[in-house]
Amino acid sequence: MSDALESLNGLIIPLAGQSLLLPNVAVAELAGYRLSQVASGGPAWFLGWTSWRDQKVPLIDPAVLLGQPPASESQASRTLVLNAVGAREGVSFIGMRIPGIPRSKKVLRGEIEPAGAPSEFISQPVRLADEADILLIPDLVAIEQALEQAGVLQG
Repeated sequence: MSDALESLNGLIIPLAGQSLLLPNVAVAELAGYRLSQVASGGPAWFLGWTSWRDQKVPLIDPAVLLGQPPASESQASRTLVLNAVGAREGVSFIGMRIPGIPRSKKVLRGEIEPAGAPSEFISQPVRLADEADILLIPDLVAIEQALEQAGVLQG
């Protein structure tokens, strides 16, 4: 089997509750946090819009989306810009407000196992052999659908 199928380069995204695990290819960039336009409606986890590379990007708070405790106000927030995967008209990227800096993680096939059932916005909770905590793999398509269903993508 090829090395590409045996391992995946990922990022562990810190949240105040359980951290996320994302493949590197899902992430476009880590940028400073800036909310350009505050949400005038929509769900509590939709913060509004940020400007990134001359584009208007919807910005969410993944902790609130997942029902986790919010990040401490004293922590420096950053925007994790994700490549949109749902092929929605006019949505190429989605931003997540995160506390802290993600850390790189090479995930080997034999060192990852399911650690619970999928749930709303979570594709799979997983345990990695060398990580103490369970990590959550977010369902990015479901998050994009929720933004669309909330009617906030028209900006």
